[in-house]
Amino acid sequence: MSLYHQLISTVSIMIMALALTWLAIGTYIARSMVIDNMQALAQNGATSLAISMDDIVANNVPTQVSVLFDAVAHLGPYSKVYFVDLEDNRLIERSFSNKVTGVPESFQRLIQLPTIEARVSVSADWTKLGYIAVTIDPQQAYQQLWHTILQKLAWNLAIALTGIIGAIILIRSILLSAQRPPR
Repeated sequence: MSLYHQLISTVSIMIMALALTWLAIGTYIARSMVIDNMQALAQNGATSLAISMDDIVANNVPTQVSVLFDAVAHLGPYSKVYFVDLEDNRLIERSFSNKVTGVPESFQRLIQLPTIEARVSVSADWTKLGYIAVTIDPQQAYQQLWHTILQKLAWNLAIALTGIIGAIILIRSILLSAQRPPR
């Protein structure tokens, strides 16, 4: 193998390794941001629901609590919402399905987002009545992460290809000028 081919191979491998490392770092950062967003969404949902529930639970109006829980399904990517009283009895629980397609299961197994649940106390005046728990369905987060990583992959490949082509042109011009006899 000629010096030219050795240099091109070495530089190409280094550029691809850097591009893949950058993609892995970007994936880790994007996953961390998605998890942080899911935690904030769960906490905000639980807090909002707890604030909305305090008077309803204190006045013991189960139909209004049921209507409120049914409405929560449309407010965010929640998979489960439940209310537990002080004796640890689940008084009401709703489960929702937010199936999002278009994300390969192998990707979901590789990334593995955790189940995020937030709990907030429900109280009326200064009396604690129980707590509300909100669990986030990760399907929407998987879809967001999948599209982000595909975009990063496309950009990394474009930049790596540009770098390799630039390296080929640079190495060729350096080797050609080195082969010319001095004047």
